[in-house]
Amino acid sequence: MLVVHTAMLREFRLAPGAVSRVPPGARRQAAAVDRHIGFLCELLHHHHTGEDEHLWPPLRERLPAGALPLLAAAEEQHAAIEEALSRVAAARRRWAGCPDAAARDALAGALRDLHALLAEHLDAEERTLLPLAAAHLTEPEWLAIGEAAVAASPKSAMPLVIGMFAYEGDPEVLATMLHSAPVLVRLVIPRVAPRVYARRAAAVYGTPRP
Repeated sequence: MLVVHTAMLREFRLAPGAVSRVPPGARRQAAAVDRHIGFLCELLHHHHTGEDEHLWPPLRERLPAGALPLLAAAEEQHAAIEEALSRVAAARRRWAGCPDAAARDALAGALRDLHALLAEHLDAEERTLLPLAAAHLTEPEWLAIGEAAVAASPKSAMPLVIGMFAYEGDPEVLATMLHSAPVLVRLVIPRVAPRVYARRAAAVYGTPRP
């Protein structure tokens, strides 16, 4: 979970700058940046959907009454983040239709707002709910959260997803994330994924090591 959080926080922190660096009218560069933002937004949506469906329900049944307000606060934060994702989507559509300075700056602002909400939510989740989840969930229940997110993502996106996680992630944790994949995937993806992410980072951020 912490590997996923670290990667998403990094990417959403970098995203406003990537948008702001696109000159007005540079449609090809705008399309490359927009593609990555869309990928990030989908990844975040699926991650939160996995928590909504596989993390919150068992926690609600097992947490002591005094801890339930923490869960309610996290659910409210998820709702706020989904609203922010909708604002980002609307700003992306405007920028795609007319990549001028005003649309670009509006999208960068919407992404900064989203990052602020996400940073607040993940900090609270890591400090309060994840320790409780570790105490109350079984290992299969933990794995179901990640498996749901993987199942919702296109297989063609997995090298990029794993490469993004591997950029700052613990190799042992990444190996655990791939434990149920076929042997060939477990052998090939860790070697290919960093290069896939480096190419994407160079296209979006101007450097393979953002």
